Amino acid sequence: MNILTYKQGYQLEHSTFKVSEKASELIKKFHQSADGLTLKNWKALSEILDYAAAAEQTIAEQKQYISNLESIAATDLLTGLLNRHGFENEIIHAIARAKRYGERSLFAYIDLDRFKLINDTYGHNTGDIMLKQVSEVLNISIRQTDYAARLAGDEFGLLLTNCDIEKGKERVGYIRHNLRKITVNHNGTNIQTSASIGFSVIDESSLLENVLEKADKAMYLNKRKRRHSQNKYRIS
Repeated sequence: MNILTYKQGYQLEHSTFKVSEKASELIKKFHQSADGLTLKNWKALSEILDYAAAAEQTIAEQKQYISNLESIAATDLLTGLLNRHGFENEIIHAIARAKRYGERSLFAYIDLDRFKLINDTYGHNTGDIMLKQVSEVLNISIRQTDYAARLAGDEFGLLLTNCDIEKGKERVGYIRHNLRKITVNHNGTNIQTSASIGFSVIDESSLLENVLEKADKAMYLNKRKRRHSQNKYRIS
């Protein structure tokens, strides 16, 4: 399919509007005339309506095609989650809702522990399998109003909309528990991982950069604390 440029799309929609105006004029003449539409005017009206229908279909197809492209551009190809670009757009929308309606949301920054070691030891294919399983856990653990994303290699994000910090921590704690259950088998060796998580609250004073930075710092602080208390990379 050839994509219409913005100018072409505007011209087509404008032309369709003009066509509809012309059709309305002919129909108005029909109602005002005792003889009804002449054969000439009837043919003209028929051609106009056919053109308008075809133009509207073209516009609808183009809009759907562009919508599909935008969806693909916002999706991580490996996991099917939102990518960083798509996710940041959702955070921007959450900030806008906070400013307008006072709705608070929560951003959770998730980083898999020692994932590079898994990749280096067992290969990228094994790592990709683990990333996909992590994505599945995130997807089935959130509400329809929430968003999950793969932000970078082993970094994920959750946007919990209309959610305070306490409820958010409880829900993410449940997700963390499920992540620890993930097992990837490589030639008879079962590989597991865990995750370090940081939070930031989205409210009416939030900016995108601050939301990301606060959660990132909190995640690394959590990683350092947990590194001293337990082994994150488990093989059985």
